[in-house]
Amino acid sequence: MAEKKLSRKELLNEPDEFISTTSQVIKFTKENPNILVSLVIVLILALVIGMGYYTYQSRKEARGHEFFQIAVRNFEKEAASANQPAKETLEKLLAEFDLIAKDYSGYVSGDLAILYSGHVLYKGAMYDKALDKYSKALSTSLAKHGFGPLVQYNIAQTLFALNNYDKAITLFEQFARDTTSPYRREAHVRIARIYEAMGKNKEAAQAYKQYLKIFPEAPDVDFVRARIAQLLTAA
Repeated sequence: MAEKKLSRKELLNEPDEFISTTSQVIKFTKENPNILVSLVIVLILALVIGMGYYTYQSRKEARGHEFFQIAVRNFEKEAASANQPAKETLEKLLAEFDLIAKDYSGYVSGDLAILYSGHVLYKGAMYDKALDKYSKALSTSLAKHGFGPLVQYNIAQTLFALNNYDKAITLFEQFARDTTSPYRREAHVRIARIYEAMGKNKEAAQAYKQYLKIFPEAPDVDFVRARIAQLLTAA
């Protein structure tokens, strides 16, 4: 059976749900003014607390960033020196970054401090400890903020320094295959050097040739060509 259509008069006489609900709300607030006041107070308090927390977080992040930048400048000054920093200097730098990582845990500045702790340890040839720091940094928010490849590259470098050639070359090959990676060129060179360190001169020469094929205008072309000749002679 076809549904009966309502006339215009009947439609106009239908109760408006919005108006009905609004009327009920108004009636309720008139009858319960104390509840309305309490709700308004709760909303205001929630807003104030939310704004206060956001302001606190922003200020803390700013302070963490400021302390981190100071520590980075101190580290870069030592890293740029021709001489190896003294043990006491490295310990002081490490303490600075460790403190920032502790006080600003969960903030970008705190997570970056973990990464730089790895840099300090690597600079001091404490590769095992550096690898621990880099691995820890990989589990922080740095990957979400785009620092994942940088951390992975430092892990690969450290594995190379630890003579863990198999794992190192696996990571460098990932960078070498990634045409968008900013570490692609360096990765090809590292692969060749790993083969050299393993005494595999033919493989090293082939890796260098691949490097020249992909990067024919690299700034170290002449050095690489000379190195290929030496490796093939020694093979």
